[in-house]
Amino acid sequence: MSGKIFAFYKIILISIFASNSFAQHQITVKPSLGLYIYNSENSLKIMGDENYLINYGFEVSYENKDIYGYDIQIDYSYSYSDFDNVLEFVSTGESSPDPLGSFHSDVSLSLHTFDVSLKNEISGYFSYGFGPSFSFVNRSYIIEHYDFEDRLASFAVGVSGSIDVKLPLDENTNYWYFYSGLKLRYLYGLFYDDGLRDLCDYNQHFVTGNLTIGIGYSF
Repeated sequence: MSGKIFAFYKIILISIFASNSFAQHQITVKPSLGLYIYNSENSLKIMGDENYLINYGFEVSYENKDIYGYDIQIDYSYSYSDFDNVLEFVSTGESSPDPLGSFHSDVSLSLHTFDVSLKNEISGYFSYGFGPSFSFVNRSYIIEHYDFEDRLASFAVGVSGSIDVKLPLDENTNYWYFYSGLKLRYLYGLFYDDGLRDLCDYNQHFVTGNLTIGIGYSF
């Protein structure tokens, strides 16, 4: 059965990447700087007075201009945010309330996200797209003083919309181009690796806006 499933997916991939021998393919690599318009993690006590606001990372895109008549783009992006020394803890002796020292906690949040977009051209250089998003989320809470690590993995689904511009750097059939784009994305946590945690009242919501600038190749 597994061999048949593998063969099935192989046929699908071949169909996508070679559905039209004259299709135009584009691959883009771009650094990313983003803003959390809303982040449900900011309401947790482990965040102290800090809030996730900025995220940074990169994105890699593949676009096929003619998959059975449609222009489809697949993006993989990685984004990361962290804070050191979020909360301060004071240690005291058993027989004295006087502080003996202090230590801190660190937090981080990373997202591995896949976007599938249906693209439409506005003009020769501008286009927009929208479609579903799928993300693997990792949240870490660490207190090095006690070698304590709490890592929560989750899977989120949502939707994204983007607008971008591609400026060719030459006039050849195959050419390099400059890329700049803005993407808005909403993600909702669907599954959680809760382990021994009680996550009945816990959920994740993310609304982000990301600016990307990079370079691509059309062939």
